[in-house]
Amino acid sequence: MKGFTIELPGELLEILGSEDEARRDAKVAVVLDLVRRGRISRARAAELLDLTLWDLPALLAQYRIPWFDYAPDDLERDVAALRDAERRDA
Repeated sequence: MKGFTIELPGELLEILGSEDEARRDAKVAVVLDLVRRGRISRARAAELLDLTLWDLPALLAQYRIPWFDYAPDDLERDVAALRDAERRDA
């Protein structure tokens, strides 16, 4: 495993609680940013963070990262298609 050092002001370290917590938070932030930018999959993020895929949605929600990337236009189109199908079946 490779590593690097990040210099943090003492005030930030106090907020984070400890160096171990700062390391963990930094790793989570980097991994989830890679997810947000589409550079890694959610499954890979779970692996990197030693989480199960079942536990990842809660962490993603804390960072306001959707589990599914659903474009608004796609959602509107699919909802309209479902409504049309429901009307036909009624």
